Amino acid sequence: MDFSVVIIILLVVILGLVLIVGRPKADDKIGTNKKSDESSPVGTESKFNSPSPSSGNSSSSLLSQLSMINARNFPALSKNQLPAKVLAFFGRKDIILEIMGRPWERGGTICLYGAKGVGKTSLIIELSHQLAPKYPDAQFYIDLKGVGDKPLPVSKAMAHVLRALFPKEPIPDDPAELTQRYGAALKGKRFLMVIENVSKPSQVKRLLPGKSGMVIFTSAERIILPGSLAKQVKELFPDEAELLLFFLAPKVKRWATEINELCGNSPLAICLVGSYLRESPDLPPEMLIRELREEKSLLKPEGEFELVEDKDKLEVVDRNVQPIFNIIFRDMRKETATVFRKLALFSGSFDEKAVASIAGDKDGDHVKRLVLLKLLEYDTLNKRYYFHELIHKLIKAEIRTSEKILTHRNLAIYYHDVLKEANELYENDEDALESALNLFDLDWFNIQAGQKWAAQKSSEDAKIAKLCGDYCKEARVLMPMRHTTEECIEWNESALAASRESENIESEKNNLLSLGIQLHSLGHYDKAIEYLEDAQGLSCKLGHVADEKNSLDLLGQCCLNTGNYERAIECFSKVLEFVRLEGKASKEMEVLHMLAQACFKGNNLERAELNFKLALEKAQKLGNKVFQVQILDELGLLCTTVKKFQTAITFLKEGKTLAHQANLKTKEVNILENLSMAYMQSGKHKKAIECLDGALEISRKLGDNRGQGIILKKMGDYHKNLKEFPSAIEKYERGLPKLRKFAIIPLEYSLLENLGSAYLEISRYEKSLICFRHSRSLGKKNADRFMEAKAVWNMSKTCQESGETSESINYAELASRICSGGQIDDDIKKLAEEIKEWMIKRVGDEIKDSGL
Repeated sequence: MDFSVVIIILLVVILGLVLIVGRPKADDKIGTNKKSDESSPVGTESKFNSPSPSSGNSSSSLLSQLSMINARNFPALSKNQLPAKVLAFFGRKDIILEIMGRPWERGGTICLYGAKGVGKTSLIIELSHQLAPKYPDAQFYIDLKGVGDKPLPVSKAMAHVLRALFPKEPIPDDPAELTQRYGAALKGKRFLMVIENVSKPSQVKRLLPGKSGMVIFTSAERIILPGSLAKQVKELFPDEAELLLFFLAPKVKRWATEINELCGNSPLAICLVGSYLRESPDLPPEMLIRELREEKSLLKPEGEFELVEDKDKLEVVDRNVQPIFNIIFRDMRKETATVFRKLALFSGSFDEKAVASIAGDKDGDHVKRLVLLKLLEYDTLNKRYYFHELIHKLIKAEIRTSEKILTHRNLAIYYHDVLKEANELYENDEDALESALNLFDLDWFNIQAGQKWAAQKSSEDAKIAKLCGDYCKEARVLMPMRHTTEECIEWNESALAASRESENIESEKNNLLSLGIQLHSLGHYDKAIEYLEDAQGLSCKLGHVADEKNSLDLLGQCCLNTGNYERAIECFSKVLEFVRLEGKASKEMEVLHMLAQACFKGNNLERAELNFKLALEKAQKLGNKVFQVQILDELGLLCTTVKKFQTAITFLKEGKTLAHQANLKTKEVNILENLSMAYMQSGKHKKAIECLDGALEISRKLGDNRGQGIILKKMGDYHKNLKEFPSAIEKYERGLPKLRKFAIIPLEYSLLENLGSAYLEISRYEKSLICFRHSRSLGKKNADRFMEAKAVWNMSKTCQESGETSESINYAELASRICSGGQIDDDIKKLAEEIKEWMIKRVGDEIKDSGL
């Protein structure tokens, strides 16, 4: 046998042995923490710069990394999110037969409404499993209840869907972009969406793009949508209630009718009674019935009026569930009751390790008992525990103040460690990003609650203040991928307050810098400047050169955007010194470019030209064609501004050639527009029009309707300035529908105004009036008095030209009233003066004509 074949066979055998040894055990828990419990709950101080993912942990084998990644895949975060079917599902045949008897292939909406505890969730899960085969692309499960009294925003529900479809991609921060991506992701897909706790129609409407999807939702009240089916879910029928009770406690047949009546035929109450009887074999049913009667008598009676003797009775959470809950809780072992109360402090679902660490149930005996008693639900697919909303509300009322303090502290420390584990998982291997995000997403509500508690208590304890800062540190990479910049800012502001409370200057500096970055990204430049000035000062004080450079860089950008060009020039000049010391040519090129922009906008044109040329030189040495094109374009604009038209044309032609070579079509269009302006101002009108024709053709090939509209407007403006009114009108008429699609009101207004003026020049008065009427409507729509008044004044001018004197006077008076209708700025004041002069002149002319 060939020796190479023997070698191959040996390698295959060895690989097989490695795979067998390295395979995870069958009893491994999904989502369990492989790290030691002895790790410190609080890490080092937060750093500004996000870490670069390393190639992997040298101490971990590839197989163990892969098993860790696979162990963190949860159905609740996948495209197939339906909860497991309810084993003890009885009744509802009338609703199921009616719904399943209808053709749902083309999608639709179903509303299941009713009181809490009547079994809406069990029914919706049963229906969703029966409908799922018709919608194979995806099945989503969303609960809009959220945390506390605040419902989950629809934007978060959209993010939940995008997370399932694109697990590694960041969630868009901009609401418009989020909605657009959500619609595009579901377009044409056959998806089923199960939504719990809907409170208003708009929630469902926003989550149902197109007609290819099916939505089933639960609600407390009936919600009617066009073409939807609404079915009320009430208590079980007596025979259905008996079946459910017999399934849970077969030996209580004799007392079934009486028990179910005391439970009000509520599925939740019957489940609690049946489970309690099953788990308490020595409990006589007669005794339980007696206790149920006693508990019901302690509740306040129904109705709006309260008698004197009822004042000391219990407030009612649920008349059917509360009595059996009180009986079970009173009979519960002290240790189990303690665990039960602690579990009520979780804000979301949780796993066995969290129970052991936070509630102290090391062996899981108490939590298993609670599951058997139906006081706690267990998700077999995701290996997670969670509460029914009513049970959660009842047990939260039993929590003791002494338990709250320690449990909240343990919860905050534990979920900081979960966040830290998710962050480290990503840091050690960028391929594990999806797994890291899964851990982060699944425990988000508890992580959020832990951070919130740490922020609230940071002023009371230095260690908690440090914990609050460390939450921000560990979330700095993952949180921006899943949550809005506003939420990141809220975390950083609480961490900043904590660092100031604990007088931790380094942490304060890091949080100031993070806040500056986040506010800059949102465009809140004035607020960002406040934080960045402080961050720069602390960085200088601490001798942290990198952070001082970053602070100055961002500070310069913010000042550039707020018009404080002198401060921007100062910041970029200092950053340039740091960068040159570092010897980073690419960063030096970027800073020179920003400095040139600040000088250009600050009207320091000679210095701007010098820095643009230095930046261009760096870009050419680095072979960065994108930057070369950008700088050549800006140099062309600068030279056009100072009337160096031939130099401007040379720069712009060079930029156009490079943009064409690099296939930078959008940039090529921009350069052609600027080149046309240089030609127009230098008197070369034909070449100017040719440039815009070229830009228009590229925009057409790109399918950029907005760009085509803007170019056509510019062409119309050129023709109008050249008094070529028919050509101007033709270009304006072509550009108007393209701009109108994008609702760019200032541009559309300007186009209509110029079009009206062009029609007026060729005595097309009717067309001119139509244009000015439309421009007036835009002014009113935009609540811009100047735009509206100017449009009305243009209507008056048209009537003056057409000889309609009375109409021109009416329009002039109306324009004057609009001008005086509120706060007067310079534009309105100038327009009002123009109208006044015309009216005075008209009166003078009338007097002359009358011979007085």
